[in-house]
Order: sequence, then C-alpha cells, then structure tokens
Amino acid sequence: MTSPSTTSAGAASAGATSASTQTAAARWPAGSRTASVRATTRKFATGVTVLTCSRDEGTHGVTVSTLTLASMKPPMVSVALRRDSQGLAALLAAGTFAVNVLGSQQDPLARHFARSDRGEGLTRPGRGVWAGHTADGVPLIGGAVGWLQCRVTRTVPAGDHELVLGLVTDARLGTAEVPLLNFAGALHRLPAPSAPASGALAPSTPAAAPPDDTTRS
Repeated sequence: MTSPSTTSAGAASAGATSASTQTAAARWPAGSRTASVRATTRKFATGVTVLTCSRDEGTHGVTVSTLTLASMKPPMVSVALRRDSQGLAALLAAGTFAVNVLGSQQDPLARHFARSDRGEGLTRPGRGVWAGHTADGVPLIGGAVGWLQCRVTRTVPAGDHELVLGLVTDARLGTAEVPLLNFAGALHRLPAPSAPASGALAPSTPAAAPPDDTTRS
C-alpha cells in the first residue's frame, strides 16, 4: 500500500514538473518557428569559405559559411547550397571544386563572392586575387588560411537546399594564420595569435555585414 506521505510527495513532484514545463513553454521565443530558428542559428560562430570551381574565364566562386567536415576516413566535407543557386549549378557542372578558407583580412572577398551580380572569370574580382590552381585546374584564392581540393561524390536534398558531399583529394595550409568569422550576420576579425593573452579573446572588429544567407547565390 502506498503511504500518504509518498502520495503527497509524488503529487508535489508532478506539480513541480508541470510548472517547470509551463515555464519552459512560456519562455519559448514568440513569433514564427522560422524566425526563431534563424535568430538562434545566427548565434553560431562559423568560418567563412569561398568555393571555386571550373577554370580560366569560366571560373565561378561563391561565399558559404555552411562548410562542415563530414568524415575523416575517407576525408569528406559537406556544404549546403540553395537548390536554385548559381553556386550549386556551377559545382555540379564542374564536378570538382576548391575550398578557400578565408583569412581575417579577406572580408572584401567574402562580400564580393556573396553578391548575386558578381559575374564569372579570373578578372573578377581581379587577377591579383588568385594564386595558382589545384591539380584539377581549379583556381585558388591567395592569402587564405588553407585550401581543400574536393570532388563531388553525391548530393542529398535538404528542404530548400542541397547538401553537397565532397571527397577531399588534397589539402594544404596557406599563409594566413587567423580565419575570418561569420557571427550574428556580420563578418568578424579575430586578434592575431601574437596578441597579449588576457584569459579571453579580445573583442572582434566587425566588418560590414554580408547577406543574411550567403548560400543563396
């Protein structure tokens, strides 16, 4: 038989759980789920990359902040691109691409390759931007933190995006040591590694904000 004291404690516990659930529900952000998801994910700090593909005058580049290491054995990366974007069409047509991990001083390039009217070819944004090619002939952006040479292996539908999986066939580090970051809809420059340590990162110097969704182009 259950004792009165046990029943009372159980009721109190259930009441506390119910109150906790109601409190949690009351704290859920107001507005649409889409707006809440966008506001929350904008608080993720991510690196900024430019994917380049093709070669010569047909060179195409697109700024993305959705690149993720998907596997180490074999080494693979994934990136989400809008299904109707120029970038996705160019990557799939080329079959191979390069990941240019931008350095902290390369925010102008991030903004350039995020523009829908950026055009194609090595003269955009200028021949001085490029520094060699991958073994597959894909142009690389100079002054980057590093580069990955990739081959498209498959795509996976993901809502209004396509998740592109790429096998990494080569990789090397660049001359820049500090990456460019995307946080809360703006580009940020981290302090140099030689900056005096104070137990925490120094405040970033924000650059002009890129488009909200750098995967749309």
